[in-house]
Amino acid sequence: MFKKLLTVVAILTTMISFSQEINFGVQGGYINIEGKSSNSLEDISTSGNSSGFYLGALVDFTLSDHFHLQPSVNYANADDVNFIIVPVLAQYYIQDSGFYLQAGPQGTFLLDNVSIGGIDLLNTFGLDLAFGAGYKINSNFFVEAKYSFELTNRFSKEVKDAADSEGIDVDSEFNAFSIGLGYKF
Repeated sequence: MFKKLLTVVAILTTMISFSQEINFGVQGGYINIEGKSSNSLEDISTSGNSSGFYLGALVDFTLSDHFHLQPSVNYANADDVNFIIVPVLAQYYIQDSGFYLQAGPQGTFLLDNVSIGGIDLLNTFGLDLAFGAGYKINSNFFVEAKYSFELTNRFSKEVKDAADSEGIDVDSEFNAFSIGLGYKF
């Protein structure tokens, strides 16, 4: 645990030393989370969508006129399912337009326990790849849209092991689309 904390501090220190400017901000908006699951036994896939909102805080590191690094921490609620979403997005600002493209990894933490008979069905943590675009309205306000797709299998080890013992492959993931407004101080 100490090594992880030390690594995070080192990364943040490096980002601060390379940045020309640091801005803090808040953001919020609409989120749609799609849950998908599949199994090889019946060769079926199911999915469902939940809509809600997200609110969070961000830090914007200006690395050059065109490149920014923007980590954020967001609380999301979609149909009474709660998440903490932590994207770390590289942003490329298109010259003299106000538009930017962004992409990067995103950690998604499921805050609700999903279990049956004391067995956890889903992992708490998932790793996503997020990408999107935004528009800088003025020096403070921005609007952006993002899509993230999960790279990890959300089913717990217990569920995967039980399925493997029967020769069945199972997969579960959360993908999300969000659109929102932000304000940088």
